[in-house]
Amino acid sequence: MTLKSFRLPQNAWFGDETVEISLPSDWEIKVAKIPADRCNVITEMGVRENLDNAIGSPSLNELAQRRNKAVIIFDDLSRPTKVDQIAPYVVDQLLSGGIKEHKISFICALGAHGAHTRLDFEKKLGKDIVNRFPVYNHNPYENCIYAGDTRHGTPLYINREVMAADLKIAIGSIIPHPFNGFGGGGKNILPGVAGIETIHTNHTRVVQDLKERGVGFVGNLGISENSKMKDEIADALKAVRLDFLINVLPNSSREPVSLVAGDPALAYDKGVAEAKKLYITEYYKDADVVVANANAKASESLIALVLGARSLKETGGDIVTVVNCPAGQIVHYLFGQFGDGYGGRLWSGNSIIPQKIGRSIVYSKCAGQRFGLHREALECANWQSVLKLLQQKNGPGTKAVIYWDGTMQFLDKS
Repeated sequence: MTLKSFRLPQNAWFGDETVEISLPSDWEIKVAKIPADRCNVITEMGVRENLDNAIGSPSLNELAQRRNKAVIIFDDLSRPTKVDQIAPYVVDQLLSGGIKEHKISFICALGAHGAHTRLDFEKKLGKDIVNRFPVYNHNPYENCIYAGDTRHGTPLYINREVMAADLKIAIGSIIPHPFNGFGGGGKNILPGVAGIETIHTNHTRVVQDLKERGVGFVGNLGISENSKMKDEIADALKAVRLDFLINVLPNSSREPVSLVAGDPALAYDKGVAEAKKLYITEYYKDADVVVANANAKASESLIALVLGARSLKETGGDIVTVVNCPAGQIVHYLFGQFGDGYGGRLWSGNSIIPQKIGRSIVYSKCAGQRFGLHREALECANWQSVLKLLQQKNGPGTKAVIYWDGTMQFLDKS
């Protein structure tokens, strides 16, 4: 038997390597990639040039000249942003603009995710930043200040440290998001540094909308127009008065291929317009086997699983989720499971898993990647075991689809 091999990006935040998989060469194999992987990576000079030529905003240096205390809000390890490529230059601009070093702090925009450790902060920010500046976890349950209501009546409770600063900067990335169409932008504020009641009320609206439209968990991937989060995120930005947004658009190896910076609304709109071109993926249907790789958001592999399942044939097929995340899947206080048969306020059990999945197979060298049907999933530590399972039910002519990174792709159904 001859095989056709592929090397998929893996081990985000833990070495950024590739993993080899192979499928029989007599199978009909389609590979769903993203245009971002055909783009040149931005150099360090390119990053600085983008920051210096802000969209609709004074530069960071100019903003700093009129302020006293700065807070830099950054996304957590569930996002691919290499903040260490950006934060040092941001700090330099703030210091040269006149803000004192002891007046600069960093906040990890965890939303309802679990807290980070110092080692996690080093991965995101680099050792120098962690050594020099206070870096705080956002706590959605405490120290959040009421900042008004959204137009839909959601009370806005925002991190106290964020609200105390008179210069607020957010750093993140714009890639497809299952609720908001695309991540980045104001999501660093809501849910990033919002209180649990705010996040719960907002996410409840989104979940109900997805159910009513019957589009499922990833129904808004790449479709920001359908987002029920947009209005409230915009209202949160106004209430918080975010001054400056920095968003990268990475490739599947997490390297930046574009960067937008400046006025939060204008920069984000430009970034989303680019993201719609960089992450769109050809939609292949009626597959017997789907391999859904998870790297950019390796700790939220359920996104890849559910997206990949859309390519399975209606009568059901096999899906393989490729994920090597030593830290495991993200702790989510709203959606996560916290016991035998119960979880957070919005835990849905297994109802989120598409019915078209015949067998769910997890290929991981890190056992216990518990997401979705983890009790029913077949875990394999090596690809030979995966291939043996697949060939039990699939012979010559099998239709297979490989998603290069199912956590940062959205389907072209035009």
